[in-house]
Amino acid sequence: MRYLLSVVRDERNSFDWTEAWPDLVTTPAAAAAQVRDGDLVGAGLPEPTAFLYALAERTGLKEVAVFVPAPRKGGAAIAMTANLELRAPFLTQILREAGAHAELVPVRLEDWGRFSKRNPPRVACVQVGAPLPDGTVPPGSAIAGNDALIHRARKEGDLVFGLVNPVVPYIHGDAFRIEDFDGLIHVPLKGSMPIFDERTPPSDLDPFVDALDELIPDGATVQSGVGGLTEVALARLTHKNDLGIHTEVMGQGLMDLMRSGAATNRLKTVFPNKTVFTIALPETFDFVDDNPNCHIVPADVALNHSQIAANRDMRCVNGALEIDLWGQVNSEMINGVQHSGVGGALDFLRGCQMSDSAMSIHLMPATARRGAASRIVPQINVNAVTATRYDVDVVVTEFGIARLQDASVGQKATRLIAVAHPDHRSELKEAAHRMGIL
Repeated sequence: MRYLLSVVRDERNSFDWTEAWPDLVTTPAAAAAQVRDGDLVGAGLPEPTAFLYALAERTGLKEVAVFVPAPRKGGAAIAMTANLELRAPFLTQILREAGAHAELVPVRLEDWGRFSKRNPPRVACVQVGAPLPDGTVPPGSAIAGNDALIHRARKEGDLVFGLVNPVVPYIHGDAFRIEDFDGLIHVPLKGSMPIFDERTPPSDLDPFVDALDELIPDGATVQSGVGGLTEVALARLTHKNDLGIHTEVMGQGLMDLMRSGAATNRLKTVFPNKTVFTIALPETFDFVDDNPNCHIVPADVALNHSQIAANRDMRCVNGALEIDLWGQVNSEMINGVQHSGVGGALDFLRGCQMSDSAMSIHLMPATARRGAASRIVPQINVNAVTATRYDVDVVVTEFGIARLQDASVGQKATRLIAVAHPDHRSELKEAAHRMGIL
C-alpha cells in the first residue's frame, strides 16, 4: 500500500518523533546487533551509513552478504570487513578510491524492488525523513527500491529499520507509515548529506546544446541521466516551452529548467503538472522540499516502461563511455573494469522503444584521454555492452548528430564515423572495411 505525503512545515519542525514513539527508537549498533551469521542484509538508497558502519564493526559475523544499491563510505566499510560480502548493482567513486571490492549484481533500477522480493533480506535498513505527527514517514531524498524492502512479505524474525535523517527534504508523493518499521534509528546529530560521484562536463557545451535544441521539441517530456554533460546541456534549454520532466534522478539541470519556467509539466500525459522522480540529488534539496510541483515515486513507477512510453514526446538523455560501429553502447566499464552500473538508463531506452513519438539520445564527447583515444570504437570487446544496437536511437558528439534508429549496419557505421573526431575517422573507416560493415 502507498501513502501520499502532504506536509505542513511548521508542524513538522516542532514535532519530536522520539517522544511520540519511544518504543521504536534504537541505535545503529542495536539494529546491527540483530544480524546473524548467514544473513542477507538489504540496505536502501541513499545508503544508511551509520547502520553499515555499525555492522562493519561486528567482525565476528560469518557469511553475511549485504546488498547496497549505490555503496558509499558505509558500503566500503562493509566491503573491507572479513566475512562480510558487499553486493551492489552500481559501483561508485568512493568504492574505487577506497580500493574496496563489491560483487556486482547486474540489476536494472526498475527491477530493484522485484529483486528484493525474489531475494528477501532478513534484516533491511533504509534511510528516511523524520516521522510526522500523523504517523507518516517521509522517504527522504529517495525511494528507488526502498518500498520493496519495507513492504516485502516477511517471515517470522524478519526486521525493517529506518535510519532517520533530519536534513533530507520533505517531498510530496509516496511515503511510508510508522507501523512499517520494527525500529527507527536515531542518530543524535544534525544528519548528513548524501555524497555522490563527481560530475565534470566538457568545456565546450554549445554543440551538445544545439543538438538537444534540435531533438527536443516544445512540450516534450525529458529524462536526464546523472552526469555532468547531460545535466548541464539540458539546463541550457531555458528557451523551451512547456517541457515536462519524468526521470529517475532529480538533478541540477532539471531543477534549472523548472526554475527558468521552461519545464512547466503543463502538457504532460503521465502525472500531469508534476515533475516525477525516484531520487533527488543534494543540490536540489531546498528546491524539492515541500514543493507541490515535485512528486517522488518508487522506481517501479518512475521507470516503468509503459509509463515512460505513455509520456508526451519522451526524450531520454543519457551519457555513454563508448559506442562501437555496430551501434552498441558501453555506459559502465573502462578497460574491462566495472566503473558504475546501468542505473535507470536501460529502462528509459526500453520505454522509448515502445512509443512512436519517443527518442533515446546518448551524449558523449568524441574522445577520451585528452583526444588520444576515440570513444567511437570499431567494436566493444573487453567491456560489457550496456545497450544493444537495437536500443540506441541517436548519438550526439561535439561533431554532430548520428541518427541510428532504423538505419542499416552500414548506415550506422557511416553516421557514427561522421561524428567521430576527425583524427580518428580514417582508422575507423579502415576497421569498418576489415569487419565487412562497409
